[in-house]
Formats: sequence, structure tokens, C-alpha cells
Amino acid sequence: MLSVLFVVLAASLAAPHASLSREALLESPTRHVRTMNADIQRLLASGMDRSPTFHAMMARLEGTDVIVYIEPVPMLPGTLVGRLLMLPYGGSQRYLRIQVTFGQSSADTIALIGHELRHALEIAEARNVIDEKDLIALYRRIGDRAREGLHQYDTAAARSAGQRVSRELA
Repeated sequence: MLSVLFVVLAASLAAPHASLSREALLESPTRHVRTMNADIQRLLASGMDRSPTFHAMMARLEGTDVIVYIEPVPMLPGTLVGRLLMLPYGGSQRYLRIQVTFGQSSADTIALIGHELRHALEIAEARNVIDEKDLIALYRRIGDRAREGLHQYDTAAARSAGQRVSRELA
């Protein structure tokens, strides 16, 4: 689920950067998907090793102007287990933060991260999205509004990506 107010797969996932090595995607100081949490780092490595879709999304983000930080949080509003937030525009880079809760299986958490990475790609593809106002407009156009929140949206592409990652992990 995407919460836009306080933040916020098709076959086209293959990208010019899809051949980047696991090590480059996980360890490079200039990588585009980052975490400070050892558990999240292990989940990213496992997702890349076990899911071609997950690996492709990580690689595809390398070719964008988006930097994604992933962090665990103890809880999120309502029934959310993951969300994506947009940080203030940083000049030549756009910064996103993915928050996920633990309490589910590793495979479910990897699929959740995959779902949120697809949202990051949606934003990366929309080069005009540089602030929360633009983010809300994007998801009003491409998303499905959730029932429970004012600015909570999801997309078929993100749901599909999460489901595909889940199947690949099984």
C-alpha cells in the first residue's frame, strides 16, 4: 500500500542495467537502493538471489535519478505493513523512503519490498514528480485509492510485482 499524505510489472522490468552484479547492487557506495539495517540488507540479498523480478527492479532503479532508502519501522498507520514516502527534492536526485514492518515471514517481507520497489519505479518513470503535490497527482492518475486513508493509493503494477516476487520465492 502507498501512503502519499505523509509520504507516499509488467514485462518491461528488464532494463539496460539488468546485468549489474549482485555485489554492485548491494555494496556499491553509489547504489540506488540503500539501507542501514542488516536485516533489510539480508532480505535484499535474498530477494535478488531468489527472484529475477526483484533483481530486475533493483537493477532498473540504478539507471534512474531516484535513491531509495529502506528502513524497518515498528508500526505503520492503520493496516499498512509497508509504504513509500517522498523526501524533499535534492537537486539532481530524487529521494524516496520505503518503510516496512516486520512480523511476517522473510518471503512475505521480500515480496512487500518488491511491491514498494515497483512504486519507486513508477515514480522514477514520472520525471516530473519532484514533490508531494506531484506524487499525489501521479497516484490519482495511475493508482487505485485505498478505502482507509486520505492519500493512500496502490497500483495494479505494484500488486503484480509483489505477487510475482512471492511466486518466485516459493
